[in-house]
Amino acid sequence: MKKIIAIAILLFAGYIVKAQNYPSEWSLYMSDAYYSAVESGINEQNLPEEKFRNELLDIARANLAKQIKVKVNDVSLMNKEVVNGKSEIYYASSRNISTNVEMRFAESKSHIDIVTGKQFVIVYINKLEACRYYENEIKQQIGKIENYVTIADNYTNTGFKAKAKEELQKALALFDNAGEIFMGLNVFGMPDYQMGHYINRLNQQEQNLKTKIADLEYGTTYCIVCNADNFGKAYPKLKNEVKGDLSASGCNFVDDQDSADYVIYIDASSREYNTVVTGNITSYYSFVDAVIAIDKVVTNQRIFEDEISLKGAHTLSFDEAGRDGYKKIRKEISKIIKENIEL
Repeated sequence: MKKIIAIAILLFAGYIVKAQNYPSEWSLYMSDAYYSAVESGINEQNLPEEKFRNELLDIARANLAKQIKVKVNDVSLMNKEVVNGKSEIYYASSRNISTNVEMRFAESKSHIDIVTGKQFVIVYINKLEACRYYENEIKQQIGKIENYVTIADNYTNTGFKAKAKEELQKALALFDNAGEIFMGLNVFGMPDYQMGHYINRLNQQEQNLKTKIADLEYGTTYCIVCNADNFGKAYPKLKNEVKGDLSASGCNFVDDQDSADYVIYIDASSREYNTVVTGNITSYYSFVDAVIAIDKVVTNQRIFEDEISLKGAHTLSFDEAGRDGYKKIRKEISKIIKENIEL
């Protein structure tokens, strides 16, 4: 009796396989976890086996591509609307997604029925694996945007407004690809709550970027051209320290004179003054002389020009006395500039 039941089960299983028109072990690929397409046929023209199999695979791939295209169109029709001013860029580019690109996730298998000679092929895409790919893409996108913003903030804090804007514009350009990534996530079945998490993060980033760019659109820009010399040696510290003083007051700096609203010129040099001997101690005195000028670029007008000199002292050398003089005159230079520019 058991033997009869076992034979009956096998016969029934064989019937199901024929009804399904694919090998039973492929049932997994027919579940909701996969996109799949099966094609089968008998090589009646006696083509080379590989050529016949490839012809079947081409048909299966075309059918699978049609499934994905239908899904893409369905998602496109659900095109998200702007809510509370948030961007719809994620879905605006959804129709541009390439089915051929999505087929890169496709894998295939083949099978020959030794009894009938019928050959079966299946082409399938694991939705979970495809989702993981796109999730990794969006995580990288978020990370790149955050990196650009960090660099821009550093430039802003040091007064380089133009460079900060360049970094923010690079970050904003990354949103152009977001639509295709979110389409991929939707097509391959990422849950709405999970996708919503990433959409909200990008929405926040986008709003933050636009706010920062708008803030940088306004305000005056400055370029400092500084030549400082301490007894024949360049003294770049003067320019950096003056720029630091002005940045703390909200000045934005550019390197290109033509793109600045104002150009600040500083020419400074040190000179020996005298020495004073007190007991065993010799004190060296040096003067630092500086010429300061400010030009308004748009009118090609010099709006300020003046000279100042301050004395520095040290017990080691005239060079060190010159350095002391630069420390003192830097504060005066910063003060004079602040009094004569738009802050």
